[in-house]
Amino acid sequence: MLWMAHILDMNIRKVDLGSLVALDRLLAERSLSRVARDVGLSQPAMSHMLARIRRIFNDPLLVRDGSAMVLTAEGVELKARLEVALPELLALFSPTRFVPMESRTTFKLAITDHAGQVLLPRLLGELREQAPHVQISISVIPNRQTDLEELDRGQFDLRVGWLRSLPPHWHRRKLMTDSIVLIGAIDHPDLVEPLTIERFVALDHVALQSDRPIYPNLIDSYLSSKQLHRNVVAHVSHFSLVPSIIASTRMVAMLPRRLAEEQARLGQIQIVKPPLEFPDNDLSMAWHPRIHVAVEYVWLRKLIATFCKAPL
Repeated sequence: MLWMAHILDMNIRKVDLGSLVALDRLLAERSLSRVARDVGLSQPAMSHMLARIRRIFNDPLLVRDGSAMVLTAEGVELKARLEVALPELLALFSPTRFVPMESRTTFKLAITDHAGQVLLPRLLGELREQAPHVQISISVIPNRQTDLEELDRGQFDLRVGWLRSLPPHWHRRKLMTDSIVLIGAIDHPDLVEPLTIERFVALDHVALQSDRPIYPNLIDSYLSSKQLHRNVVAHVSHFSLVPSIIASTRMVAMLPRRLAEEQARLGQIQIVKPPLEFPDNDLSMAWHPRIHVAVEYVWLRKLIATFCKAPL
């Protein structure tokens, strides 16, 4: 039993689970007053807890840099360790099964415009059937690295979309692969197949572009690699704006096939095979380690994966 004696000699005896939860939030949000309010502590009590943790680790963990708080090197390492270990520890005290019909969980979901249009109608309908008392908070956001910072602070728990980069400790699952197609109005006079490359690039294109464009770069970078440049006459910030523009103009746009097929079923646009094979894109979901073993989120991830016909 020497290992037990060794553990009892360690600082673990000085740390309770509540302090670890508060510390995890503090290292993520870097605001003493906000975290104290969220975990139900007074600010003096939160300051006392932080001082005790600092003594245990013999490091300040958080230091002031102007008006902001920043992590020390030890703080960064401790934050990464807590994000992996704390969910497993908390799972010991969590329900071992999830009963959808009885749950009153609130899910916090961040989803891109494209993924939202493909998945949300079915997902929300199924949630009402299987888990009628749950609530879901949905934020439609673009593919940007800054959004991952919001996820890391706990504003969202699950992210669905075209995920270009993720922190190394995050979990990720591929949901589906989507190809890129060309859409135009039903009566567009220039969309006669087979469409040549010369006619394709000369068409009036609508391109998706946010304040930090991601999707347009995929299209235009690929064309550039072929020494081609399309005639972009308008930029919009969301996929949802594109079909109505295309249906009533002589413009065209590149759209993920699944989204294009949903719109084509309404009878206002047509899908045309582009003259080039553009790279496919993977739609994925990613989640923070803090909810990796949470039974309600395990259930939600399986539900989403089922809709996408992905392996569970």
